[in-house]
Amino acid sequence: MEQVTPHVYSLHVQIDWFPQPYPPNVHLIVDGDEGTLIDAGFPDGQSIDGRLEMLKEFPGLNLRYIVITHHHFDHSAGAAKLREATGAKIVMHELEEPVLQKSATEEMPSDMEVPADRKEWHEMALTWRKEAAAAGADVLVKDGDVVSIGGLALRMVHSPGHTVGHLSPLLEQGGDLGSVLFAGDNVLGMGTTVVPTPPHGDMVQYIASLKKMQSLNADLMCCGHGPVVKEPNRKLQELIDHRRQREEQIVSLVADGKGTVKSLVAAIYPELDKRIIGMATSQVQSHLYKLEQEGRVRTDGEGPDTKVSVA
Repeated sequence: MEQVTPHVYSLHVQIDWFPQPYPPNVHLIVDGDEGTLIDAGFPDGQSIDGRLEMLKEFPGLNLRYIVITHHHFDHSAGAAKLREATGAKIVMHELEEPVLQKSATEEMPSDMEVPADRKEWHEMALTWRKEAAAAGADVLVKDGDVVSIGGLALRMVHSPGHTVGHLSPLLEQGGDLGSVLFAGDNVLGMGTTVVPTPPHGDMVQYIASLKKMQSLNADLMCCGHGPVVKEPNRKLQELIDHRRQREEQIVSLVADGKGTVKSLVAAIYPELDKRIIGMATSQVQSHLYKLEQEGRVRTDGEGPDTKVSVA
C-alpha cells in the first residue's frame, strides 16, 4: 500500500499472471472512519485478498462506496466480491451501467488486448465480464453529483471518450492539500490509452474530456494504470498535442496517397507487434471518425480496407 496524500492510498497488488507491466490501479480515499474505493480491479483471489488485507490496516473503516470509472472488466470485475466483503455500494455513471450489462454477452472493444493464443485468458475475461455485469450498480450518478467521504467531497466528472459513461472523479481535500483527479483510463501514468470508435468510444468526446479535465486544475492525478502524475495539466496537454499531431500525420499520409486504413496503419506503425495491429487499426479509425466529422477527410467502406481520401 502506498500513501499518495494524507487521504489517498494506492492499493497495489502484484499479479503473477497479468501479462502487462501496469495492472489496474485501485485507490482508497479515507477521511476519519469512512472510505471509498476508486475502481475494483480483477476478482481473482490474489487481487481481492491482497486488497482486503490492506483495508484491515484501517480498523473500524466504513467503506461506503466503490466508484467504477468505467465498465472494462480489469476495473469493474472485482466490485462484487469487494462489496460482499465490505458492504460498500457500487457507483457508476448512468450511461455506463447499461454498457456494463451488454458487455456480459456482446463482444466489445476493450483497452486490454487479450492474446489470441491464450484460450484460458479469453475464457477468464468472459467469466469476469459476466461477474461484473451481475453485480451491477447500486448508485447511478451523473456529471456534477457529489458523494461524501467523512468531511470530504468527491465530485463526479463525466469524461466520455474512452467509454461513453467514463468518470474521472475529483477529490477536494481542503486546506493546503489541494485536489486529486482520478483519471481512470482517460489518462495512463505511462503511454496513451485506447479510444474506440462510436458507439463504444469517441475521439471527439475524448479530446473535449481532456480539456474539461484540464479546467479542473487538479494538483495530482491518479490514473487507471501506472504511476501518479504530479503535473496533471502538463500531462493532459501532452495527450492533447499527441492526438493533434497524429491527426496531422494521418491527413498528410492520405494526401500522399495512403488511401486505406490498412496502409495508414502500416505507415504510422511500421514495426508494430502483430498481436496489437487490431488495437492500432482501431486508433486510426477513431482519428478518421473525428477528422470526417470536421470535414477534413472522407471514408468509404468498413474495416482495414476502408478507403480514405482528403475532403
